[in-house]
Amino acid sequence: MLGMKTPEEEFFGKRPDVGHFRIFGSSVYFHLTKDAWKKLELTVELGLFVGYTDTPHNYQVYLPTSQRTMVYRDLKFDEKKAMRVSLKRDLQLRDVEELLVPKEEEPQTDVEQLHA
Repeated sequence: MLGMKTPEEEFFGKRPDVGHFRIFGSSVYFHLTKDAWKKLELTVELGLFVGYTDTPHNYQVYLPTSQRTMVYRDLKFDEKKAMRVSLKRDLQLRDVEELLVPKEEEPQTDVEQLHA
């Protein structure tokens, strides 16, 4: 019986390293190579994290400007923004769910029945 352990932790006797896990859909920033930019142009581009590759610490990034998916290694993740958006969406969904669930009506008692 594993209890609160993962199968890998039970087999190898130590916890697996999950420090490279990132939030899907978070904004990422990466530097462009020197041959890709000209004088007075931005040296950083914005993308969206969409997945992992087989090689450790390489990430798949969607580039909205060129509408392509590329693989990059050295990225800066903006996971706080992704968490704020996720929490905001969760709160909006809860509000909508509350509107969809019918409220239970409280039984109404007539004052005359109580006195009788």
